Amino acid sequence: MQIDNKIVVLNYNEFKVIAPTSTRTYKLEPAQDGVPTLDTLPFSDIEYINSHSNAFRTGLLFFKKEQQEEIYKELKIFDWENILTNKDIENILLHPTIEGLQKIIDITDDVTFERVRGLLIKIKNSNEFDLSHRVIRLVEDRHKELQRRITKSQIEIRQRDATNPNTINSEEVDSLKSQLAEMQKMMAEMIANQNKGVNDTAEDDKEESTPVKKPAGRPSTKK
Repeated sequence: MQIDNKIVVLNYNEFKVIAPTSTRTYKLEPAQDGVPTLDTLPFSDIEYINSHSNAFRTGLLFFKKEQQEEIYKELKIFDWENILTNKDIENILLHPTIEGLQKIIDITDDVTFERVRGLLIKIKNSNEFDLSHRVIRLVEDRHKELQRRITKSQIEIRQRDATNPNTINSEEVDSLKSQLAEMQKMMAEMIANQNKGVNDTAEDDKEESTPVKKPAGRPSTKK
């Protein structure tokens, strides 16, 4: 397959990406306000970078949309349509689903996961969106796993982590019901004890009080 010798490479990240080849080193400056920086590389350098790094396979660098399919196939990257873009990651963080969060959990390389963490921090600092605490904790937990070189994650994603992260599962509902029943029982006992104390006091007052008898009058002297 004939491919143009000059390939436009895009950097959508807000950090500089350095891509060395056998002849030179390319430095793609950080994107600005979502606008990617770019450089034009000969296909031979694209092949070299691909054989020595995961830059194209993980989405660290991209090609122009109209060239993607042709270039990826030539590089033998056949699952290129599943490569996570920064927009994909932001959408997962802001609108979590089980499928989306599983893609985050399945990331095994540090560079890609640093993109996730960088975008998470960016969203948090923007104060424009509310991030789920469960999603933040999930990203932090997966990061700790990768630091311990745990490739296959041990994190289990549940429904409450995804579409409605603020919902309460059935176990929590049962626990709350049990706590509420216990509180109601305690309140009933307290009220009963208070009523018993009032009644006992009334009985004590009744027993201790002595009726005042009217003094007996003197016997009449009249005849």
